[in-house]
Amino acid sequence: MLRRLSELPPDVLAPLVTLARGEGFRFVDRLIDEWQRGAARFDGPGEVLIGGFSDELLVAIGGLHRDPYLDQPRVGRLRRLYVTPAARRTGLGRSIVEMLVSHGRAHYDLLRLRVPDERAARFYESCGFSLVTAPDATHQLMLP
Repeated sequence: MLRRLSELPPDVLAPLVTLARGEGFRFVDRLIDEWQRGAARFDGPGEVLIGGFSDELLVAIGGLHRDPYLDQPRVGRLRRLYVTPAARRTGLGRSIVEMLVSHGRAHYDLLRLRVPDERAARFYESCGFSLVTAPDATHQLMLP
């Protein structure tokens, strides 16, 4: 089940943080840090943070907000998508991306992101994103 998140309780996030760290990913830590500092709360116009749940356990997370690397209000950025290993290949990650893209259509003309590896690149390309060469993005999606 997907749900919009308006808070990040530490006890709910702890399993995600542990699994992500175990895989060498630090972007869930960065999500928490940015949230606590108020730098990225995903609560501005066009912003949203989505959680994927299995039996009330948070097993995936992903957000959308205005791209902080460009001074263009109609450019959004997908951020901090993480799906636990046990929840991968179930369609949950794709469902979160689809929900973020659907939400973004009303607010943005372009969505951008940067991925850490080839596996993630293939995933986003299968979701319709195109490879780009930019210092701060690896993929983008034009929104109709």
